[in-house]
Amino acid sequence: MQIKNVVFDYGSVLAWPPSSNGCARVANTAGIPASVLMERYYLERHAYDRDTISNIEYWHRIVSGYPAAEDKDLLHRLAELDVEIWSDPNKATVEWLPSLKKSGLTLAILSNMPESFCTALEERDIWLNIFDHRIFSGRVKLNKPEPAIYKLLLNTLSTEAGPCRPEEVLFLDDLEHNVIGARYMGINAEVYNVFTGGLTAIAEQYGLPIPYEAPPPESRLLDSACAPHHYF
Repeated sequence: MQIKNVVFDYGSVLAWPPSSNGCARVANTAGIPASVLMERYYLERHAYDRDTISNIEYWHRIVSGYPAAEDKDLLHRLAELDVEIWSDPNKATVEWLPSLKKSGLTLAILSNMPESFCTALEERDIWLNIFDHRIFSGRVKLNKPEPAIYKLLLNTLSTEAGPCRPEEVLFLDDLEHNVIGARYMGINAEVYNVFTGGLTAIAEQYGLPIPYEAPPPESRLLDSACAPHHYF
């Protein structure tokens, strides 16, 4: 069946994950070793993404045992820096969006992202307005790869003409367990991340407009130490 909807994860798909310099900047601001930051950053992320805990509680957990834990202003600053280090758009996917839209496809984001985080991104990055739908885990209190969030996606993509069929959807995510979760619901899903590329091959496989997939700078391509696929 023809693809009618293309859905993107945000981190490592639409945007680069934090660089080593970005992570070092956060660690220095927090006054903690970079190794401690990375050990705790993704460990605590699941609850934060679901909006079970606030941005202040999230950063309090990360810096627990260090002086920063008692400095609320610093915790707020760390939450702001967290958004900043995810602020480098991936040209391959972002520049592909207009041609997908022009060809009549519905575009959506499905991302594990807390409310405060996604609100900050939406206020700053106007290119997100090209998406017809934006589903963020913190707003719906569901995380990928829970089946309920994929059901919500399909319901969101449905129109007055009828329900959205899973086979009409293509979903791109950098984490294999999220792709497996989508496939379990009958959705076409492929692993894609900024480091391995492969967007052109995915477009050809599903009969979509071919993107211009220029190779990123080698210095960025080799800087994957802070990427989530190393920790999940």
